[in-house]
Amino acid sequence: MAPNLRYSAAKSSTIGKRSASSSPTKQRTLRNILPSQTKYLQNLKKAPKSSSNEDALLVQDYNVQLDYQLSAKNDIMVAIDTVLENQWAESTTLHHRFHTKDEINASESNDQLLFSLPGLSMEVKADILRYRKSHLPIGLLTLNQLYSIYDRQGPTYVDRNLELRLREGKVRKFVITNAAPVVSRTQNKYQGRVTYGHENVEVIVKSEQYYDLIEREVDAIDSEAGKCNSMQESERLKLQSTTLKKYLQFLKGNPSALYIHSDDFASAELSTLVSLGYVTLTSNHLNEIESHQYSVAYPNCGTFLKLINSGRAWLVKTLNKSKHKELLEENLFQKWEGYSTNGTPKMTNFRKPFYGYDLFWILADALGAGVIEVFNTPVGRGWKLTGKV
Repeated sequence: MAPNLRYSAAKSSTIGKRSASSSPTKQRTLRNILPSQTKYLQNLKKAPKSSSNEDALLVQDYNVQLDYQLSAKNDIMVAIDTVLENQWAESTTLHHRFHTKDEINASESNDQLLFSLPGLSMEVKADILRYRKSHLPIGLLTLNQLYSIYDRQGPTYVDRNLELRLREGKVRKFVITNAAPVVSRTQNKYQGRVTYGHENVEVIVKSEQYYDLIEREVDAIDSEAGKCNSMQESERLKLQSTTLKKYLQFLKGNPSALYIHSDDFASAELSTLVSLGYVTLTSNHLNEIESHQYSVAYPNCGTFLKLINSGRAWLVKTLNKSKHKELLEENLFQKWEGYSTNGTPKMTNFRKPFYGYDLFWILADALGAGVIEVFNTPVGRGWKLTGKV
């Protein structure tokens, strides 16, 4: 290398390029397009909220005929079947958002309809079936759902007819104390917290469904006892079997009984029934345990109530976001199912915590409880919060 050559400093040999934002000419244009943070926040404060421009839905009347409502000519057992046969969104005949009537009639089972749904992975579908068959008790519905089915006849009509079916031994009722959800919210803001007040929740099931559950459990226990080699385990299983048989006999002899007392069963028998989930300790309105009285219960009933209560919390939250606390039924279904920006459904109602439970029965439970009201508009049914949460 020639000795008279000298290298310049690195800084002097770099090629600088002025950024677009530092160009005085372009800054004048960008200043109009990209305002400073302070000015941007000021504009946001000045901009009116979109909800303030929302108009209340035009109420035509409150003489609404819901798709699942029945007349006084229909027995209350028909109403129970209506709920149970249409509780899953993919197989309901009350709407055809996922399958046509012909597809539903041609299917061999609900499982077939579920697995034919597009937009859900096989893993999600397997989780749905696992939840429905292993965790969710079969055949349950709330008294509030029956109230909404006979909304025109009123709660007294339902209570009277239900009492007749109770005495006949066709249905059983379970009272879950202090289980009614209270959704915390201020006048203008949903807070998202769900607590449980002093109101009881009443759950209905067909007697044959309940008795069949007990008999199948007895058979399973007897089968396990026959294979057991441990004396201690064998005695425990024998106690479970004899206790359940005695409990079943008591239920059939007292078809309308909601409670059992410590005088009816021995202490060991009561402990066995509690551990199996067929009775629970009764608490009063002060949440104090009544040690001498036990409520007749349905195993895993809490899972069903969690599903219903989660739906009510979602409903209150969704309606509360609207300025007038109301939405059209179609808009509610779209939010329940979830839609992407291109208009395709996300099928969020088939995921936890709803697993495909149909929105109609969330609405029915809330309507029967007085949390919402329904009315006719020129463009469809509307649903509105009543203020009772």
